[in-house]
Amino acid sequence: MIEQSQRRVPVPVVAAVILLLGAALPASMMFASGPSMALGLIGVLLLLALAYGLWRGSGRARFWTTVFSTVSVGYGVVTITKAGALGLLQIVGAAVIVGLLLVPASSRRWFHDLPAEG
Repeated sequence: MIEQSQRRVPVPVVAAVILLLGAALPASMMFASGPSMALGLIGVLLLLALAYGLWRGSGRARFWTTVFSTVSVGYGVVTITKAGALGLLQIVGAAVIVGLLLVPASSRRWFHDLPAEG
């Protein structure tokens, strides 16, 4: 039997990272407009940092991704009357990220059972 020195990233976490990276693409379109260029850059960097943290198994990244995604779902539901197809897609994507990080047991273990370093 071959022993692995590193644990494999669970499928739900991989899916959440892919969704975050996919969300960074529309956020990068904000660079085209003038005043919101800095805001778009901050948004893209935040999404990339959260995706990297999730990949590495950071509990803080899981917490903040869950908080931002939950706020995004809440904001989307409040403004649902103004939401177009893209707005509905963002609501669903944020809800899926929360579900992927909180529900599957393999995802929860990825963040809680990290081996002690030292």
